[in-house]
Amino acid sequence: MRMLCVALLALVASVSPALGQTPGDRQKARVANKTGWDYMQAEAFEKAVTAFQGSIELDPTFEMPFYGLGRAHLALKQFVSAISALSRCRDLYEAQVGRQFTNRQEAQRYRENRIVEIDELIRQLQGAPQTASVQDSLRQLQEQRRQIQEFITRGNNMTITNGVPAWVSLSLGSAYFRSGKLADAETAYKAAIDADPRSGEAHSNLAVVYLETERFADALTEINAAKKAGFKVNPELEKVIRDKAK
Repeated sequence: MRMLCVALLALVASVSPALGQTPGDRQKARVANKTGWDYMQAEAFEKAVTAFQGSIELDPTFEMPFYGLGRAHLALKQFVSAISALSRCRDLYEAQVGRQFTNRQEAQRYRENRIVEIDELIRQLQGAPQTASVQDSLRQLQEQRRQIQEFITRGNNMTITNGVPAWVSLSLGSAYFRSGKLADAETAYKAAIDADPRSGEAHSNLAVVYLETERFADALTEINAAKKAGFKVNPELEKVIRDKAK
């Protein structure tokens, strides 16, 4: 769980400050956000909650503290609060879709800020034990970096087209699942797969939802998709699903 929290830091996004805020507010918010993730690594989840809330107060438009807050509440089994924070994170990403930059310089700053953050996270993950989740996150990070590197420089596109990252929907699905809201969990896991069809963890988690709702053939399909993506599926889960799907 701890490594998953660190791994899913990946894909951090940087947007222009909201009205009344300054670049300094975002920088301070990033510092508080990093403190929150340091606490997550130490499994000091209550302190992480406080740090993420402090980051949000500094910059309510910063997506990642909401994501971190949701992960911290998940670790504390505070599922209603987790759903609230992760839903807000999702909404902030959705609100960015279609955003147009006023000039190429603004777009270039956006791109460069995100690449700097992604490079830092890649270095962190490369030094971590290479679990399936960490490797999947590294793959997503490197792909996102490639896309951002091409962003703006190709043609005259100065509009954000990316939606909610897979890892946000994945965590939201987990919060719903642990709250017993299987239909909402299914929707969130499918959103994660739509965003990243190679997310083996999302396929595996969706298989569990299908198992719980007695759609065994669908569960087997998702298990196979998770394995094809290179995700290490729980062998006991796979056996149960294969037995049920016979």
